[in-house]
Amino acid sequence: MKHKISDSARSLVFLGVTFSFLLLNSCQHEDLDVYIESENYRNAADFTANNYELTLFHAAMETAGLLDTLRGEGPFTLFAPSNQAFNDIGIVRASDFAAMNQDSLRFMMLYHILPRRLYREDIPDLTIDNMYENLTGRQLHLGYQQIDHSSSIRVIDYLAVNGAQAPQAYQNALLANGVLHMLNKVLKYNSGTVQDILEDRPEFSIFVAALKHFGEWDRLSEPGPWTVFAPVNEGFESLGLTIETIRALDPTDYRSRQLLGVYIVSNHVFLSDLEIFGRSGGSGYFGNTFLRGPVPGAEAFSFGIASNAARQPFVIATEPVGGNTPIRTADHISPSQSDYKAENGVVHAITGLLVYPEEALIN
Repeated sequence: MKHKISDSARSLVFLGVTFSFLLLNSCQHEDLDVYIESENYRNAADFTANNYELTLFHAAMETAGLLDTLRGEGPFTLFAPSNQAFNDIGIVRASDFAAMNQDSLRFMMLYHILPRRLYREDIPDLTIDNMYENLTGRQLHLGYQQIDHSSSIRVIDYLAVNGAQAPQAYQNALLANGVLHMLNKVLKYNSGTVQDILEDRPEFSIFVAALKHFGEWDRLSEPGPWTVFAPVNEGFESLGLTIETIRALDPTDYRSRQLLGVYIVSNHVFLSDLEIFGRSGGSGYFGNTFLRGPVPGAEAFSFGIASNAARQPFVIATEPVGGNTPIRTADHISPSQSDYKAENGVVHAITGLLVYPEEALIN
């Protein structure tokens, strides 16, 4: 079922990270987007078995006991992470899947499949959050934009799934029992809350300790939706901040919403969203971006995502309106450490702190 983006979501969409991919240049590669009327198309299992870029995806489906499903009547839509996408999360050989919890692996692979055919053209242009139910019964968020570069007579079809990108050369691969789109990232899903994602990832342990110590933690268990830009431990440690030094601070001496609320957005945002919507105009990368607004409880400061190529998170003084000189910026860690999806929101890892403790002192 297709839905247009809501007005509230449209006001807070942000950053799309532009990814590069290896082109199909081997005789072992399948052609993913050329339709030949007389060709006998392979089913999903056979197609992935014979595509050089999908050997790990096929191995994961085999280990999870799902190849018979892929040989079935369907129809299916496969959002298949490339070998590089698996490499980015530490999976480099087929045998790595055997070491995983098999129930979790099976769920992860079913999460990438829809019980229907869905072509790129079926998704409304210039939209995000088009919801489609996968084989786990969960909803995937799809976005699409067709970009017409008239000066070069070139059309780019930008397709995103839960923040992952399907490069144009890897979209609409025709199967006997469906269609396949190759992704540049493995889709990451946690059936709990953004709290569970943050606590499960050791790189966020200092951030979690700070949220709990300063009273900003409990609200992340609420329905939200929330998007959390979480500084990794190295960002704290570069300032001499550890779990112990954080706990030694007196919370009553600090404006907690200024110190930590700046990383929490009351909306559901994937990194691909701003790539689809671009920017709203205005001068400078930090001006009228699609995601910029006062921090609730610390309205003298605004949080936003820059419209530059790096899509940097930034904090800026709310006044004067339209000011475009940030107080501080951070960077995203990597595509594989973004777009962690939970039931009540999304988590993205960032490099460093946007507000230092001394800047949030009450006196």
